[in-house]
Amino acid sequence: MAEDTTAGTDNRGLFDDFGAFRTPTTDDFTSVLTHGLVAPDANVLLNLYRYTEQARGDLLRALGAVEDRLWVPHQVLVEFWRNRESTLSDARSSGAQAAEDMAGHAAQAERTLRTWANRVALPEEETDRLRSQLNNVFDDVQEAIVKVGEGEWQNITHDTSTDPVIAELEPALDGRVGAPLGQQDYDKAIAEGMRRVEKRLPPGYMDKTKEGVGAAADYLVWEQILREASRRHCDVLFVTADVKEDWWRKEQGFNRGPRPELTEELRARGGGRLFMLTPKRFLEVAAPILEFGLREGSVEDIERVERIGNDDGTYGGWTSDALQELFDRLTYETYADRVDVIKYAAAMDGVADAKSVYDICHYPSDRSLRGFTKPVTRITGLLRNLGKIPESAVQVLKAEYDADPGGRASGFSVHPLLVPLVNELGEEDES
Repeated sequence: MAEDTTAGTDNRGLFDDFGAFRTPTTDDFTSVLTHGLVAPDANVLLNLYRYTEQARGDLLRALGAVEDRLWVPHQVLVEFWRNRESTLSDARSSGAQAAEDMAGHAAQAERTLRTWANRVALPEEETDRLRSQLNNVFDDVQEAIVKVGEGEWQNITHDTSTDPVIAELEPALDGRVGAPLGQQDYDKAIAEGMRRVEKRLPPGYMDKTKEGVGAAADYLVWEQILREASRRHCDVLFVTADVKEDWWRKEQGFNRGPRPELTEELRARGGGRLFMLTPKRFLEVAAPILEFGLREGSVEDIERVERIGNDDGTYGGWTSDALQELFDRLTYETYADRVDVIKYAAAMDGVADAKSVYDICHYPSDRSLRGFTKPVTRITGLLRNLGKIPESAVQVLKAEYDADPGGRASGFSVHPLLVPLVNELGEEDES
């Protein structure tokens, strides 16, 4: 008789070893927000300096509504104080930079108008009228940028005794910050963090280029969360504006939840389920559960800061603004079908097969796809010349061939670095 190898083993279910793939429900979020551990990352606290006063107030109110479930790892405050003044300076200068950039856009727009007017022999008086309208619009926008910047920042200084962000954070975090690791545990955590960086093990390996032990900072945060969750034996909600792959499980460019390795590590250390949300999603999820109101525009402002913060060069030299301008110019030049193909390819993990391209563009089967990428390449070159993207920016759309490059294209691909950015723009269009 054959030996029964299943005797004495546990029977497993669909999610027993794959909890990271379970989509959280409202009940799950209700449970972790009311009985679990809610830990904000350093970037959440630092971004309070980048939000409008209204959005800042709403996020602080959300953190306050969590009450004693709010817990801040000691390393988060280390990062907060280390980066506070530079963040404050960067945020303070953003308005002036935006106004300066707007002036450059105004000059470019006027040159474009003049070139077009000369080509069509537009009468001088009509050209002057349009130029005046154009300048009035840009002047109004610049004035609004300066006004908002001055209004938001007139009371925020480097002096902690007069800083309204500090004034609100101090009572909110009173008694809710973890203790630092002892020296021996700290040294161990640093060594483990650096090992994970070298082995590309989550979290933190995407910070490999940081100087010294800075690359281990994310692991220090994680280790402190693990210890506190183990002590409380509870679920964890980690709120972070960091969207890199060493924290998130990515599918077709989208963040679907925490890395499975992190989920398993939390469970192995005695904690419960791991949930992760960006600050924007945290507000949207927590507001109805904890029953606090959100003022109009707060979520949009927090999303704006997240989007800017993620334009860090990881998208092959492209930013969301530059990619949106590419899409807008293609659409204006009647090449909206290229935009549709780019978005479809990104949603399909970077590749659109030829049949799908024909279907999307409503092309007859005998039409050649030769030259299909030329408008994309041409406008990309224009954006490089305008300084919107660097010379090193990756090619957005590329023809793929099964065999002979001189034959028929088998499809088109979007550069892997651009897939998440294209998908993010697609999500914005749908919302």
